[in-house]
Amino acid sequence: MPFASDTRRQLALFGMALLAVLLQAAGLEMIGEREALLGPAIADAFNVERIASVSLGRTWKGLSEAERTEFTELLAALIVATYADRFDQYTGQRFVTDRVEAVRTGFVVYTTLERPGNSSVSLNYFLGIFNVVADGVSDLSLRRADYNSIVKKEGYASLLAHLRNKIKQARDRQ
Repeated sequence: MPFASDTRRQLALFGMALLAVLLQAAGLEMIGEREALLGPAIADAFNVERIASVSLGRTWKGLSEAERTEFTELLAALIVATYADRFDQYTGQRFVTDRVEAVRTGFVVYTTLERPGNSSVSLNYFLGIFNVVADGVSDLSLRRADYNSIVKKEGYASLLAHLRNKIKQARDRQ
């Protein structure tokens, strides 16, 4: 299965947006400015609706269309706010694509975030990006366990409040 040019373009745009935010971080004092730069690239590269449905599992099936839309929008805002919070300073970082591997559901792009003076971070993107594995830890698996635990113990409304709080926390770290 050839690595689709559209997938290559999405990954390139996402990587360029991350680097642009890092390179401009000193001039982008407000997290909202970083979010504005990252938002379109994340929306293009990440399949947020798929992340949402997999994250919620059975709960997703019981939601109305309006509830699914609300959850997906909150999740997208959280992803953007999290990246904007974490990519806030350029210290010579660079992304290196190690290899691309075809899998049953698409492609895995194995990359390394090299950070001079710090240890490198392995970032594997499962494309249409719906899962990012950082140093062997699956973001999607963590989300699914966390979100389903909240729904089971406290209910769906508490999960929405949890997401809103996480977005606020990422934005307030500024």
